[in-house]
Parts: sequence; structure tokens; C-alpha cells
Amino acid sequence: ETFAAQGANAVVIGALRSDGTLDRAAMGEMIAAAGGIRITLHRAFDVCRDPFEALDQAKKLGIHTILTSGQKNSASAGRDLLKELTERAGDAIDIMAGGGVNAQVIRELAPYTGAHVFHMSGKITLDSRMEYRREGVNMGLPSLSEFEIWRTKAENIRAAREVLDSL
Repeated sequence: ETFAAQGANAVVIGALRSDGTLDRAAMGEMIAAAGGIRITLHRAFDVCRDPFEALDQAKKLGIHTILTSGQKNSASAGRDLLKELTERAGDAIDIMAGGGVNAQVIRELAPYTGAHVFHMSGKITLDSRMEYRREGVNMGLPSLSEFEIWRTKAENIRAAREVLDSL
């Protein structure tokens, strides 16, 4: 509701039930709250029990886009499922390939899968300027380094745009 009220044209949402199926009731409530703006189902889709059942349910819910890596750690690894999802989705819903996407991945996946929508950060990882480093103390998630900084690199975005324009 807040995003729609502030003028957003889309939101990214998702909810699964404990059995791995799409939580249609929760999704319906969120879609109703969004007030008619475009809806993308986020990568909760990648951990659902049956991607084809979830695709059918997403269509019935009126979802516009599904962001997915093809139920793998990267879109490249999930290429076969991405292809099948794109074929089954037809014009009813966009399959947005995401997870490890860069210009080269788009160049490879677009013709193979038929996908025409991609999600990427274009990020690079920079070393922090911090010279002294106390090891063994995490300020947040233990899996994330306190001494790395993620930045979007304009050249990575530009390269992806050039590939998309050439397809």
C-alpha cells in the first residue's frame, strides 16, 4: 500500500506455505494491497516445491513477472528450467532470469531460453580501506565480510544494455 501510494509502478513480493507451495491467500492480500500496480513474484519461487504449479497459480493471481534463477544458484545453472518456464509462460507472464546475470550470461541465455527480461546488480566487490582487521568478530551476518564493499559498476550495466540492444 505504501509503495503504491508513493507512486511506485511495481512491487516485488512472495510467500510460500510450509509445504513449499505458493501461499495464494497471502499473495492475494499483498496483490490487493498493491492497488493495481505491477507485481513481480520474487525468488521464493526458486525454493517452491513445483515450479510449474507455482507458475500456473501465479498466472491465476494476475502476477506480471516471476524473478527466478531456474531453481538453481545461478540463472546459467538453471537455464533448462528457465527455458521451459519461458515457453510455458507464453505471453501471460514474464520470466525474469536473475542470479549471477551479466552481459555474457544474457548473451548466452536469451537465445537459449527465449527470456527477454533479466535482473542483475552489475556489482563489483571492493576491498575496504580498513587496514586493521579484527578477525572473528562479525557485525552482521557471519557469511558477509566486514571488509568488502559492493558497488554497482556502470560499465557492467552498459555492457548488458549493449547485449540487450543487439538481440
